[in-house]
Amino acid sequence: MQFEPVYGEDGGKITNFVTPGVTTAFLSFLSSLTCGLAFIGEKKDGMVHRTIVAGVKKLEIMLAHLGTQFSVLLVQTTIAFLAMFVLFNIPHLGSIPLAFVLVTLNGVAGMSLGKLHIN
Repeated sequence: MQFEPVYGEDGGKITNFVTPGVTTAFLSFLSSLTCGLAFIGEKKDGMVHRTIVAGVKKLEIMLAHLGTQFSVLLVQTTIAFLAMFVLFNIPHLGSIPLAFVLVTLNGVAGMSLGKLHIN
């Protein structure tokens, strides 16, 4: 009994199917790390306490962090996608914008995990 591949070709290179998973895991870890380090730096310097004393609400602090970290995540995801598809010529089957959104959402989950480990 012989099976035919549903997507792709039979006997493809290992980099063609390992690269998307490694990229997704790397971006999730990287967003968790950058978010965690940003919170650690602010707590170490006492910036959080000073801004709360100045009258800034905790929600405003979280939204500011979310905005800056999300913009960093978008740049990281764009660079990773350019490296995968332009530099390394990894073949893609399917929608690239959908993949971009899914990897970005995975990065947002990593950011949440970075914030969770700090508290």
